[in-house]
Amino acid sequence: MILTPGGRRIGRSIAALAAGLLVVAACGGDDDSAAGAADGPYVVATTGIWADVASMVACDGTFDVETLLPTGTDTHAYEPSLRDRAVLDGAALVVANGLGLEERLDDTLETVEDGGVPVFRVGDHVETLGGTDDDHAGADPHVWFDPTRVSAALPALGEALVAAGADSGRIDQCVATAQDELTALDASVSDSLAAIPAARRVLVTNHDSLGYFADRYDFTVLGSILPSTSTLTEASPGQLEELGQAIEAEGVPAIFAESVNSTSDADALADRLGVEVVVLYTESLGEPGSGAETYPDLMRFDANAIANALG
Repeated sequence: MILTPGGRRIGRSIAALAAGLLVVAACGGDDDSAAGAADGPYVVATTGIWADVASMVACDGTFDVETLLPTGTDTHAYEPSLRDRAVLDGAALVVANGLGLEERLDDTLETVEDGGVPVFRVGDHVETLGGTDDDHAGADPHVWFDPTRVSAALPALGEALVAAGADSGRIDQCVATAQDELTALDASVSDSLAAIPAARRVLVTNHDSLGYFADRYDFTVLGSILPSTSTLTEASPGQLEELGQAIEAEGVPAIFAESVNSTSDADALADRLGVEVVVLYTESLGEPGSGAETYPDLMRFDANAIANALG
């Protein structure tokens, strides 16, 4: 067991956990022996962001919280392996974003769920942009960029953890503490952005990932290199030309790229226009020492980077 820079527990590496589960499976062990190979019950979150949030809520110590996708991975493009399937099958609970974010993982998640592993999809418990409360089709999946929406989903996540075996009273306390932390985070992000004048609160992004951030903190998204909420698309010369004209017309000083994707298109457009490229952490936490090792760290890092570029 180790601690994140923010002090929260994280479990064994997913590779070591999966290796143990696969060894048991290869030896013909039953479900109980597979759980034993993992040295205790665990929760798996698809991304490091949701693993960090889940660890806030699972603070009673019943479960270790593991992360499926490696740090620095584009969630949209990730394709699961047999090792991932073994880890998911052995979990007491899987925490996913949903809303189509894990595009190439969705079929596996549905299969695991059909096999009896509960899957908690955060997007089912928040008010989304681009979809309705009853029908999330077409909704923007990047809900974590609004801490108030994340906070609103925590009681339901707590209930899912209790149903999986966590202590109800302790989980209630964990939820309350986590919501207090997210309230403070929201205020901290707002304070970091306060100096940006209204006329400069304009974002140009790599793909449409900052819609919730813009909605919460009073920004306008002018456009994106990849005009989609998914990265599984390509920029077109005509669309980039239109985006460049809009950037020049609005006097936007920066294009915000992402740590999980190539910056080549953003760099080329920025060089032509004479603007800056600023890399944000969007769909993955950062490596140790990056300043974005936890979900609150990521939000503060990005807010500071945006404030420095636009302020």
